[in-house]
Amino acid sequence: MEATASHLLARDLLIQYAKPGTDEVVTAVDSVDLEISRGDFVCLVGPSGCGKTTVLNAVAGFVPTSGGELTLDGRVIPGPGPDRAMVFQQPNLLPWRSVLANVTYGLEISKAWSKTEARERGMELIELVGLTDAASSFPSQLSGGMQARVNLARALAVDPEILLLDEPFAAIDAQTREVLQAELLRVCAARDVTALFVTHDISEAAFLADRVAVFSPRPGRIVQEITVPWERPRAQGIRRTREFADLHDEIADVLYAAKEGARS
Repeated sequence: MEATASHLLARDLLIQYAKPGTDEVVTAVDSVDLEISRGDFVCLVGPSGCGKTTVLNAVAGFVPTSGGELTLDGRVIPGPGPDRAMVFQQPNLLPWRSVLANVTYGLEISKAWSKTEARERGMELIELVGLTDAASSFPSQLSGGMQARVNLARALAVDPEILLLDEPFAAIDAQTREVLQAELLRVCAARDVTALFVTHDISEAAFLADRVAVFSPRPGRIVQEITVPWERPRAQGIRRTREFADLHDEIADVLYAAKEGARS
């Protein structure tokens, strides 16, 4: 069988930046190798400051690379583009715009959609994330979980090839977070979107991902990729199985070993 071409490819990726006010150069990410095919869901897990979000920002085109290779469909990433959409931890919804108007904001800016087309597209995505009854509501009238759903719908509106998610559920209570994780898997399957997801939460990574890439402390390197054995989407009950606990422990063991190795 012919090998599937990589959708997103990082080879020996190096990201450095100058420390403000000094001549010191900080290496945030060093020698990162990562290969993602279309439709994959990959989670990046590691300690704070290890470079996970830096990699995500490089894929988004927000920060430049300093060495190595970072390509999308074989092309070097020159900067931000509509083929990638970022979902941040804080929804940062525009408070004066309704749910629908927040979701269609990117379509209005692009001017590639008529008002009618943008509205139809927005309502389709609002229905997809389960917020049809709240389409005319404003952000101040929504719970944190509902705002997170709007944030996801807004990112999907531009029809990205890759969804980049930076701890989007971290500020939400545990019960709602588990519901949103399952919803995210459902939405990704419905839209056939590739996802790269940053998290500190091992259980979240184990539930969401096809593969979990474990980072070392800074400078960040991927010390191991762990394959998740279950098909997506997944039922909540999988979290209570022995197999899920074993997977959680396997990821945790790799993460803690990387931390200990860095300290020694």
